[in-house]
Amino acid sequence: MDLPFSFVFIFILVPGIAVSTAIYGILKRKKSEEKLFRRGVTYLKHLRVLLKYIQQHRGLATSFLSGNTQLNEDIQNLGDLVTAEMLNLQAIEGWINTNARWDNIADHWQRIRSTCKNLTPEANLKQHNTLIANLLYLIDDLAYTHHLNKIGLIDATDTNWRNLLSITEYIGQARALGMGIVSKGNCTNLLRIQLNHLVVKIETTINPVWPESTKQDFRHFLSVIENQVITNPASISAADYFQLASHCIEHVLTEFDRQVDKIQFHRA
Repeated sequence: MDLPFSFVFIFILVPGIAVSTAIYGILKRKKSEEKLFRRGVTYLKHLRVLLKYIQQHRGLATSFLSGNTQLNEDIQNLGDLVTAEMLNLQAIEGWINTNARWDNIADHWQRIRSTCKNLTPEANLKQHNTLIANLLYLIDDLAYTHHLNKIGLIDATDTNWRNLLSITEYIGQARALGMGIVSKGNCTNLLRIQLNHLVVKIETTINPVWPESTKQDFRHFLSVIENQVITNPASISAADYFQLASHCIEHVLTEFDRQVDKIQFHRA
């Protein structure tokens, strides 16, 4: 029996078109979200490198301003790395080139680079700390807009990758403060209080599931602060202290990279 055209149109063709349109819309949205996610991961990996370089620049500049004038070339080279990484980020089409916070960060960096050698150690630290805080806020914005939250894909024993960046900043601030102290050779009461505060923060971030070698390096770093940095006179060289702190940061960044790769794998 032939069905009337109106019946076919209303009860078969129209629902079929609606379902097809809905499926197409879902697939198109999913493809768009995956593209957004992949680009977000690309941004995140570059921002992680940028954060590392700016944190290093802060430590070396603080040491320089505290009397370690041999670091002039190293500071220049690090400044070049920061600027190059910013250009790499801006070469990625999309979000970052229309982000007002990023524009402020890029402008702030240029001002820091051109003036930091004429600042006091305290002013240098303040400027770098503000810049890094804004960079971490930018990473939070990135995570939200590009759906980079861990969304339950990582084991419950893992530390959220965003918290890992906060840990690098605690160590980075302790590195910068300590570089100023060991370069001068003495520690003021204020700096001692500030470093002790960071020691407590770092102690509380040590994850029991980390490899034993990582935990030992952290404990050694904290012991050096307590026994060789905040004592008068300081009894560790600036180069050795910088390397020790940087080694702890690398442990954290290795874990950060592992977690980001794991999230990326689960979304592939």
